[in-house]
Amino acid sequence: MTAAIFFSAFGTFLIWVVISHWRHRSEEKISLIEAVILNATGQEPLPLKRFDKWLQIFQIIFAAILGPLMLILGIALLVDELGSLK
Repeated sequence: MTAAIFFSAFGTFLIWVVISHWRHRSEEKISLIEAVILNATGQEPLPLKRFDKWLQIFQIIFAAILGPLMLILGIALLVDELGSLK
């Protein structure tokens, strides 16, 4: 039961990540840690390189594949657990 809930929650989270990143894929984003470091030093972030943009697209594709798979796996495990309770 715990695995089913975990897979369902994580699959739903990955689907949300895909939707969020797809909407904002053209924006230049930095991580929270990088923002804190840059704020403390007073510097500006470096522009994104081609490799950084490729990694952003790879993350979207990877989450788009694994998100629905984990959600389906979680639902299947939940149905199996509920079916064996008889």
